[in-house]
Amino acid sequence: MEQIHQQYQVYDQALYWYQQGDLLSAEQRLNQLHSRHLQTPESLQLLGHIHFRQQRLQAAEKAYAAAIKLDADDALNWHNLALVRLRLTTATLMSARTQLGHLEPDDEQLLTTLLRLQRASLQ
Repeated sequence: MEQIHQQYQVYDQALYWYQQGDLLSAEQRLNQLHSRHLQTPESLQLLGHIHFRQQRLQAAEKAYAAAIKLDADDALNWHNLALVRLRLTTATLMSARTQLGHLEPDDEQLLTTLLRLQRASLQ
């Protein structure tokens, strides 16, 4: 019972810091919680949000996937995981384009479509 109370108390503190824009404090509180193996789908989702806002996409992907393992019926976590993977795919194609100087036509079309989905453009 005390453990559950502690989970919610730490999560509420992390959520408060997140809402205040202090992502570092929020992440520190969540890491405290998770280091004691007291993570919840909500705490992992919040950690995913923090990582996403910091453009730490692989960490966000890991957090959302872990949240899904604890609650596979949460549609928001599936949505967020898809968004992160969309961004990772876009970043991979953009890196390839920079490294190679061009993309094959199908890949260029894929990149353009992905950017359009994200309301961005190549400029």
